Amino acid sequence: MRVKYGFTSTATVDTISSFYWDFGNGQTSTLESPDSVTYLAPGTYTAVLVFNGRADLMIVKPDLITVHQTVPADFVYYDTVTYYTYVFNHTEPLDPAAEYTFLWDFQGVGSRSGRKEVITFPSADTFLVSLTVSDNFGCSSFAQQTVIIQEEISVQNVFTPNGDNFNDFFMVTSNGGFPLKLKVFTRAGILVYEAEGTNILWDGYAASGQQLKEGVYFYTIEAIEGDPKNRYSKAGLLYMYK
Repeated sequence: MRVKYGFTSTATVDTISSFYWDFGNGQTSTLESPDSVTYLAPGTYTAVLVFNGRADLMIVKPDLITVHQTVPADFVYYDTVTYYTYVFNHTEPLDPAAEYTFLWDFQGVGSRSGRKEVITFPSADTFLVSLTVSDNFGCSSFAQQTVIIQEEISVQNVFTPNGDNFNDFFMVTSNGGFPLKLKVFTRAGILVYEAEGTNILWDGYAASGQQLKEGVYFYTIEAIEGDPKNRYSKAGLLYMYK
């Protein structure tokens, strides 16, 4: 962390012709009262002040400055088996010599104060999540991420491809923007149609171009990528009427 300190001489030497400061961090100064000394790394530092260039007029302050490590506010998050519910966790190592507070701001939900929080968002949408980590030494850090909450896949179970411009397609839409694969089977288990994409429209025709008969079909939907927990896998019966 960057820490700035000011130093002031309070010496009572009768005649002072020069000052020499060594701040223990590689910086020195010949000013009487340096007001901007920056420490870039955590540690304990000794300050030395020499008057008139004489070793017998030296003041040494061992371990005068202690600089603590700022803990980054970086965090990770992952979804759960419950829709719209995600786990947020600050995982950066903490300084055992410090005490910390955590302030989360979850857009659409509110604030929280734990190092780890389980949050249920109100809907599938894009939310800003921020975290501020502060310690009892006055240091703090801030991080923010945009979190995309993905919608579960919702499909109809009936469609009527008869050309009346109403419910003519079996529609599969990836609200989360990830690619899906659709397969349609007859009740006998014969694959008659398959497609991939974020938006799939099936018009009731087989892949060969043959118009299929009305009846009951079986479909499967799965995410091609971006779904390690198979949350968006779906299967069911589809009724096609004309």
